[in-house]
Amino acid sequence: MKNGKRLVWILDDEWADHSVEKKIYEQHGFEVKVTRSEALEHDMPNYAPYADGVVAQVGFACNEALIGKLQACKIISASAVGYNHIDVEAAIRKGITVAHVPDYCSEEVSDHTVAHMLTVARRLPTYNAQVREGKWDPLDTLPIRRFGHHTVGLLGFGRIARRVAQKLKPFGVRLLIHDPYISQEVCTEYAVEAVSFEELLEQSTILSLHVPLGSETRSIIRYEQLKMMPKGSFVFNTCRGGVINEEDLIRAIREGHIAGAGLDVLDTEPPNPNYPLLQMNEVFITPHSSYISEEAVLELKTKTCQNIIDGVAGRPLTYTINLKIKN
Repeated sequence: MKNGKRLVWILDDEWADHSVEKKIYEQHGFEVKVTRSEALEHDMPNYAPYADGVVAQVGFACNEALIGKLQACKIISASAVGYNHIDVEAAIRKGITVAHVPDYCSEEVSDHTVAHMLTVARRLPTYNAQVREGKWDPLDTLPIRRFGHHTVGLLGFGRIARRVAQKLKPFGVRLLIHDPYISQEVCTEYAVEAVSFEELLEQSTILSLHVPLGSETRSIIRYEQLKMMPKGSFVFNTCRGGVINEEDLIRAIREGHIAGAGLDVLDTEPPNPNYPLLQMNEVFITPHSSYISEEAVLELKTKTCQNIIDGVAGRPLTYTINLKIKN
């Protein structure tokens, strides 16, 4: 609390406009302060000791050092599905609840994933570049497989992957999943086949990644795993960049084993303009944009605000990360 009002401290390098959040918070009697990373050192003593709630945007490190300065904070909410930018263990030690918003963009990310698959597998960027260069040759990008003949492997089978499976079903692809936390009943409901991690890699000509980034999943896809896939396969990532060892992906593409990749996320964002992945015609990259739609952004901002309001008031939260960590 600061100046007699409850304080929400927003840490954000991504969004310039916080009018939606400010309106909601002000209606509930909160003061709002926004800090960008270049102002953090200056703002830390002014806001950290007094913030009742903290919003941490993806890409803004809410680390142990920062959390250690929070003296009045009851809740930190990621304004995102992912929360690997928050030191959850440090928050738990401070008695601070951590929440996120995992259910706001399943439609957008699943649409984006399928769009990446069709774009890369159908060689659309290559065709487009060819036409812009004055060429007109539909045969110069072969081989292209009939899309329905692909076996699509989904690593992780949460909300987004399930929508991807539903949207791919009409294409006639074979759908495999690997997720040790998913029951056979769920597999039956979505008409997918559960297999081991090794079987997923060995059989998938399209591999789509849908896992959170943590110690168990960082670099879960390395050169060894990529080489297990059939020659000429494709890899797609719309979850977190760190789940793929990007140097190994570059190597597998250069060797011709992996035919292409569609990436909405990278280990370092934004990348250096000279980063090799950006120079590869086989790779199609979008700027961590799979969640974007006007509806999704409004829903994300609204639900993040509700996390903070309920957390400060001590009310139960729907998506509390602390419980996941403790369990």
